[in-house]
Amino acid sequence: MKKAIIAIGSLKNRPEKALFDAFYKRLTPPPLIHEIVPKGHATSSQEADLMMTFVQPDDHVISLDEKGATLTTRGFKDYLNQREGSTRRCVFLIGGADGLDEKIKQRANFSLAFGAMTWPHLLVRVLLIEQLYRCQQIDSGHPYHRD
Repeated sequence: MKKAIIAIGSLKNRPEKALFDAFYKRLTPPPLIHEIVPKGHATSSQEADLMMTFVQPDDHVISLDEKGATLTTRGFKDYLNQREGSTRRCVFLIGGADGLDEKIKQRANFSLAFGAMTWPHLLVRVLLIEQLYRCQQIDSGHPYHRD
């Protein structure tokens, strides 16, 4: 299944970039990345409009939101594996500092949280890419993930 990450903000020259890149380069195939850097201070509605330009009508959209469902890593892997073989692309949407606009939440097929705490949006990208890598390693039988 093809995957894409559409995110507000840029990791360019940020400390999070090295961590993100370490896991990104290990994924086979790696997800397509769309970094959106709005001009000036954009509202969450304006950010949503920019994000939606990269979302196709048949995409399976997963929003990353603190109010989303919390899954174990194996639960996340199972959720993704249920979509394997689908022609639909799995698209992860990560908002900016103000979170995701309601129109993104309404478009999402699923909303995922990395726990009850609020995470910086740039760090959420690192958490997501690591979990995608971890799911890949579980599926391949690699001992990276230990239960």
